[in-house]
Amino acid sequence: MPTLRSYSIASAVVIIGYFLYGPPIITWAFGWTPVDTKPRAPVGSPGIGISLTACYGTVSIRNDDGSFEDIGRVDGDQHYLAMMERFSLPSSWHIAPPYSDLEDMWDDWGRQWLRSTRKMFFLPASSDVRKLSNLTSSLVSLARSHTTLPIASVVISYPALPGIFAEDIVDTGLYLSLPVLRGRHSYPPRTMVAAYAGHGMGLCSPYHDRERCREEDERFPMRYTLIVDYTSTSVLMHTYWMYGAVDLARPTSKRDISTYFLEDADRPLGTKRLGEMVKNLLNEKFKFLSDPPYFPKEMTVLLAGSTNDIKRDEVQEVVKGAVEEAGFEPMIFDDDPEFIASRGAAELAWRALSWPHQNTELSL
Repeated sequence: MPTLRSYSIASAVVIIGYFLYGPPIITWAFGWTPVDTKPRAPVGSPGIGISLTACYGTVSIRNDDGSFEDIGRVDGDQHYLAMMERFSLPSSWHIAPPYSDLEDMWDDWGRQWLRSTRKMFFLPASSDVRKLSNLTSSLVSLARSHTTLPIASVVISYPALPGIFAEDIVDTGLYLSLPVLRGRHSYPPRTMVAAYAGHGMGLCSPYHDRERCREEDERFPMRYTLIVDYTSTSVLMHTYWMYGAVDLARPTSKRDISTYFLEDADRPLGTKRLGEMVKNLLNEKFKFLSDPPYFPKEMTVLLAGSTNDIKRDEVQEVVKGAVEEAGFEPMIFDDDPEFIASRGAAELAWRALSWPHQNTELSL
């Protein structure tokens, strides 16, 4: 039960934050979203989807007629690669919004003060946000050079790693002054959520109606899902159960992910090690479940990453066999793995244009 001290801390933080930094500090802390009073986006505006991965980024466009265009890929520099490898370490985790309680909010106040101070001087919120912004800016430039229509909605997806948080993606959008709308997807989607949407799963039909969309989300079947993001230099795996294509920005648990960064691209991971990674992750995640009907029979498997590397190393066959050995019936989705997450992000961005009571920038 909240104590008098907790209420005092919360009141002080909200009042000081409001007068020093304005309403965003309140929005970040509790997830409140102000109602937008600005004009709506022009009719026909596309949705821009950006996917940030362990070593590169991709950008796609979702046009108003329902078609998609995969615009291009930009590789990260050595600083970006080193940052992502650091993000994969459990030691890189720290408290970040959205907070689970008032004590966490208070414990994180100093770090948030520093981030807010940097933003007051038009600087990126952190050195990591600067690295994320450099790659994102290149991808946005590709999109702008490809379309003559105004860019009115951008969604950025990011990998599920212990050290990268929704706030980093929020602040990347703010630093670049991107029109990043919240939409039904809520917080910035991680790669699995974006790829899930890219395959047309978890998307409500009445996307312009808040209540009907949420009702339909509740009727979606639960899918136990695994994404394998594979390139010649990294392997990122994330597993969770999915309903709608919505990300709640929960902390990334070590039970949900498995990562591997290759020091030498000429010495690939190998099929045996890849299969072991898949089996170990699924066994660790689901071993606490009993036999059917509680233990899932089917596993939805999403393949993402470099198309050439996936084909060369026969990743689909290896992953399929490993999932079967772990006791599941795999349902493999491997369409356009390099752009599937950016396509899903573009779909979410386009849908956000019609989401009611929209704010014009990301919030936590």
